[in-house]
Amino acid sequence: MNGSESFSCIIPTLADDYNEVSGYLYSLFDMTGINRLIFIGPESLGKAVYDDAKVKGMEDKVGFINENDIIPFDSVKRSYETRLQEIAKINGNPEKVSRVGWYYQQFLKMAYSMSCTDEYYLCWDADTIPLRRIEMFHSSGKPYLDIKPEYRASYFETIKNLFGYGKVIWESFISEHMLFDKKLMIELMDEIISRPLEGSTFYEKILSAVDHPLNGFSEFETYGTWIAKKYPDKYRLRQWKSLRNTGFMINRKDISQDDLDWLATGFDAASFERYQEVYPHLNELFLNRHYREKLTADVFYKELLEMGLFGEYKDGGIVNEGYLAPI
Repeated sequence: MNGSESFSCIIPTLADDYNEVSGYLYSLFDMTGINRLIFIGPESLGKAVYDDAKVKGMEDKVGFINENDIIPFDSVKRSYETRLQEIAKINGNPEKVSRVGWYYQQFLKMAYSMSCTDEYYLCWDADTIPLRRIEMFHSSGKPYLDIKPEYRASYFETIKNLFGYGKVIWESFISEHMLFDKKLMIELMDEIISRPLEGSTFYEKILSAVDHPLNGFSEFETYGTWIAKKYPDKYRLRQWKSLRNTGFMINRKDISQDDLDWLATGFDAASFERYQEVYPHLNELFLNRHYREKLTADVFYKELLEMGLFGEYKDGGIVNEGYLAPI
């Protein structure tokens, strides 16, 4: 059985988040063709996962891995705080917000490759709901790398510090999910370890390469850029149609099946970012039956973007402080 016929999906998350989204995430079996769903997180998550899987009769297809069995959190925390101190000495402006958990989840996604038993593994963001069938492999057998408009310079500064080159293609590889080639991910981590930077582990090296700790690294952008540079024929690029700003229009707890069915007329997936809060005027437009009868969800959303309701819309993205924010 080759990778295109059998692959698992990992989702790093927390127990509270799992309880909110588990019903949606189980649909990944039908939507993507995965053979197993593996949740990664603290011990408290394990009980929630196993209890839920038992109720759903899915014990044989769902698993849990304690995050500390992949990478000890305290080790990443020490490395992160050391790097913050180094940066503070350079610019005299200590970072007031800790993003250690954000970095930690990214490192977990990468390090899982060392225990994965499939040729490929899908990583899916817990805040993202799949809306319709998503083929992860082209008819030729090549896996897809999905791309969208987005740009944050700090990600590519870190990539350049790691590999000596920056952005390779115009689009972004940040797409709320990614199908990783296990062997290539291990090769990527080995290459990072070989770089002349502080530290001995791949995550210590990455943190040593980060100059802007608030938003200094993207595992998806790094893997995609490295693949595009080193193995450009390995994957097939595909424009990904997802709605990243769903949470400004409706609360995840309030979304109905009718809402999801309509969103599926224009999108493959819908995300609900933690920082997003519902705006009443956007919620009113989102729930308006007249628009739903006349427009597919992607056309409706583009109309809102072009009206400037989410900020300045340019080059396929929302301009925010000099970078293209996700749409």
